[in-house]
Amino acid sequence: MDIREVLSGGDLRSVGHVDAVVAYVGNDPDRFSELMTGLTDDRPVVRMRSADAMEKVTRHHPELLRAHQSSLFQQLQIAIQQEVRWHLAQLMPRMTWTEEEAADIAHVLTDWIATETSAIVIVNALQAIFDLSAVHPRFRDELRALLETQLEEGSPALKSRAKKLLQKL
Repeated sequence: MDIREVLSGGDLRSVGHVDAVVAYVGNDPDRFSELMTGLTDDRPVVRMRSADAMEKVTRHHPELLRAHQSSLFQQLQIAIQQEVRWHLAQLMPRMTWTEEEAADIAHVLTDWIATETSAIVIVNALQAIFDLSAVHPRFRDELRALLETQLEEGSPALKSRAKKLLQKL
């Protein structure tokens, strides 16, 4: 199976055959590595669906991310496609980061919160910083400020998520 070809076709409004790819990859590290190559594909639809499949696979097999941690860290810093960004934000807390790496991730995610137009990217970035702050408590003050800003200025979906996260903080 050529994973990237299976994920191609259609447009960004559909998930295509992501579920079939998730089932095919399972917990196989080699197949997951194939899936990783989709993040740098020339086709936006393949990049989006690869990121989606990676997120779905690693819900149950986060250990597959370990071998790709540095690549994903690089992708976080260069990804501009919103559909890829929202999945990368979901993946970051599933890996173990040093304090310095986590600070770099939080910085990128904070930039996204300030500049993105996609509510999904912003919600997932807030959630990722929240999840990282469970391991790295130094982000809690910054997170609280970000959440309070969303409570005042965010869309209804962002206000709702901010309120929930503030209650858990």
